[in-house]
Amino acid sequence: MLTTVIALAALGWAVWEWRRRAPTTGAGASAERHARALRTPLVRLADLLGIRTKAGTRAGNFEAAAISESRIGALLDTLTAEGFSVLHDRWLRGKNVDHIVIGPFGDVTVGDTKWWSAHYPLTVRGGRLFHGRRDVTDWLDGLSWEAREVSRLLGGVRVRKVVFMCGAPLLGSDGTPVGELRLDGIRIVPADQAPAVLRRTARIPGQRTRAELTALAEHALPPHTGR
Repeated sequence: MLTTVIALAALGWAVWEWRRRAPTTGAGASAERHARALRTPLVRLADLLGIRTKAGTRAGNFEAAAISESRIGALLDTLTAEGFSVLHDRWLRGKNVDHIVIGPFGDVTVGDTKWWSAHYPLTVRGGRLFHGRRDVTDWLDGLSWEAREVSRLLGGVRVRKVVFMCGAPLLGSDGTPVGELRLDGIRIVPADQAPAVLRRTARIPGQRTRAELTALAEHALPPHTGR
């Protein structure tokens, strides 16, 4: 009898957790939505019982991404007091852009939050990006595509590309820690340095005003999860 009661209580908790509303907009909202879609009541019950499932593992990855994006989003939001426009989790042809930052002088940055294991460093060798021994250069293709599309939607303005790295340390070619890596026009910086990096690039005037670009971006790139 007690076992049945415990099982029903666990299932009830799993259903309640599943039915709770996820954030509809904001940094990390899309990743959180994907995680919730994967973590159904049965998957939650399996988690509670210590049973590993493929859906549970994928949901965990999305949850980690949501936490990282939310953390970076909070850091970037501090820039609004300095005249920046900051947009998170924007819809772009069926995909989502993690962050778009428009500086006070009209410079535009597309930012991508990455959460990679801290057990392996990031290095650039021979024009390729490695996470430990694994070549992950192609994992940056999505950011390059996003930057091109955002540039097109904003009238052809120049768009900078920045990866905000959570977890993995950055090492130079000599194996010593560095504050930034660069590869094919993409800057890779530690997550906690995001505001400082964008402040430096904001000193270079863009081609249009911040107000114009913000209005264009709000219209052409609506919130992904608000659709």
